[in-house]
Amino acid sequence: MADSIEEVVYTYLTSDSTFIAKFHGVYWMDATEAEAVSPYIVFWLVDDTGVGAKLNTAGQGEARIQFDLWDTNKIRGARLRTDLRNKIMKMGETSGGYMVIVTGISEKMLQRESTTDPYHFIVDAIIKWNKG
Repeated sequence: MADSIEEVVYTYLTSDSTFIAKFHGVYWMDATEAEAVSPYIVFWLVDDTGVGAKLNTAGQGEARIQFDLWDTNKIRGARLRTDLRNKIMKMGETSGGYMVIVTGISEKMLQRESTTDPYHFIVDAIIKWNKG
């Protein structure tokens, strides 16, 4: 049984060996300097409004989760951003006692501050969930 929506997302991403083989790691909240080998993903819960559509469940919400994809290669990073978006869009399952479905997604790339910084790609997802 999962303890949070973040745990469900982490398990979903890391349990697919074909998907995870494209990255050096997937991290929840942060990656240490030693772990931060490109390409990698850091994801975190931006907010959860608690909006739910089901009554009499142990918990429910509508979480906005941001996935930050870091890569030193611009072309590969753009391709991996698309792979990440597609993987997240397919999330619609019961896992760890949670039923999850993605209801919205957006993606973007941020401008680098210097030419030595890695490229920063972002995928934002709205995930409706209920636990029960």
